[in-house]
Amino acid sequence: MSTTTTKKKQLKDEIYTIIRNDIPLREKIAAQLSIQVQSVYLLAVRKSTKFSLPFVLDVISEHLRKPQEQLIDEPKELSNV
Repeated sequence: MSTTTTKKKQLKDEIYTIIRNDIPLREKIAAQLSIQVQSVYLLAVRKSTKFSLPFVLDVISEHLRKPQEQLIDEPKELSNV
C-alpha cells in the first residue's frame, strides 16, 4: 500500500535568483513577512516555500508584473512506499 503526497509549492529557480538580486523586492517581501531584508535573501538561497504564501506571491507578482501562475514551479507528487 502506497500513499501519495503533494510537495509544497516552490517558485521557479529564476524567481529565487531575482529575489536574491533585487533589493527593492526583498524590502517589500521583508515588510510583508515582518523579517529583516537579509533574512529574505537567506530564504531565497534555501529556496524556501514561504514565498508561496498568497500575500507574498501578490507582492512578487505585482513587483515583477507577472501573473502568479508564471512564478510557481509545478508541484511534484512524491510516492511513499
